[in-house]
Amino acid sequence: MGRTKSLFRSSGCLWLIVGSLFILSFHGCAVIKGLQKKAEPPPIYPEHYLDRKDFFVANGDSVVGRLAAIKLKNGDTLPDIARHFSLGINALVEANPGVDVWVPKAGERIMLPLSFILPDFVGKGIVINLASMRLFYFKGENNAVVVSTYPVGVGTTERPTPMGEMHVVRKVTKPTWHVPASIAEDHRKKGDPLPAKIPPGPLNPLGEYALYLSKPTYLIHGTNKPSSIGLRATNGCIRLYPEDIRQLYADTPLKTPVSIINQPYLAGQRGEVLYLEAHAPFESSGSGDLEKIHVKLRKMEKETGRMLDWKKVKEVLAEARGIPIPISEMREDNRERIMDTIEISHPDKLYGKPEIPELKVDAWYVLAATVSEKIEAMRLAAIINHQGPQIPATVLSINDRHRVMAGPFRDVREAKDAMKRLKIDLELDGILVEPVKK
Repeated sequence: MGRTKSLFRSSGCLWLIVGSLFILSFHGCAVIKGLQKKAEPPPIYPEHYLDRKDFFVANGDSVVGRLAAIKLKNGDTLPDIARHFSLGINALVEANPGVDVWVPKAGERIMLPLSFILPDFVGKGIVINLASMRLFYFKGENNAVVVSTYPVGVGTTERPTPMGEMHVVRKVTKPTWHVPASIAEDHRKKGDPLPAKIPPGPLNPLGEYALYLSKPTYLIHGTNKPSSIGLRATNGCIRLYPEDIRQLYADTPLKTPVSIINQPYLAGQRGEVLYLEAHAPFESSGSGDLEKIHVKLRKMEKETGRMLDWKKVKEVLAEARGIPIPISEMREDNRERIMDTIEISHPDKLYGKPEIPELKVDAWYVLAATVSEKIEAMRLAAIINHQGPQIPATVLSINDRHRVMAGPFRDVREAKDAMKRLKIDLELDGILVEPVKK
């Protein structure tokens, strides 16, 4: 809703976030060895073979799902892959350190971290783990528990999402956004005054569905900025992809309990194997979370009678890749077998991927930038295409100069609106380009 600029650390990478999008990264990220090495080419399965959102929880187990891998195609971006497979961008970046977010290499194999350790929770209802930026909805009774899980966007450092126990008090389709005074003031200072309320439509940041919580002014809602899912980019509310909030809205009755927690380190069990999942902790976490997870691990070791590989524990905590890693003592070949990933064929079309329009000589455009490196032009065009609502953009290359063109737009007013958004959201000074007269 408001534009922020902040730093975000993930798996040893430092990211600069402007608004809700990654701009720069400084690498130096460690990689857990052995996760993606194969002795022989694996079989490739269609994507419907893969569970993504709904899981049956076996008695005594707290690890669900499985890891998958996919080979990228030309024109893919990590935000598009993340949305198609119901992952947050944070999860995909943590699992694949060093992969270019906006212009990854065609043929590059990336991991889809679709295995999760359930947060420490007893009972039913919605649990939101801020550290993993993921929502878990527990349904069912006794030994017939089903959990649905969705990635979320959460509050920024300046306006964090509050933790604690709440419940759903109201459900609204096509909600009107009543602009809080603090956000209105932020926009006014940037030269972007907002009205007192924004009706339903593409400019409404609440999306199509909203669950209002018992803590006043806080909601679980959709978004018109899907690329912000998996980022600390909200003013304290919880955002979901449009397709995910639609399902959650339908499944969630009034008075459903909602627990918002912050658990960067999760330990769990599936069968006889113990697992550890680590995420980069928020600044406010402190050392208490490390102490808690070590206490829990020692308790699990004692109760199960299975010795832990404490060297592996230290490695997983240090790398914080957000993937459940087996930490029981075992031979390395057994560990690789347990961590084996399923290879998924690339979908014919990625759900929600922005369409890139063809250039038209009889339309209005905005020249967003001119650069000498084509890959930088492609990266900027991808970032612009993933603004919310989308600003269409493409690259026009002439000799060694690469122009990033935003458009086409139907008229001068639409082009000027886009030029204003480029300035406010991405600090780009665009140049208006008139249609070619016939």
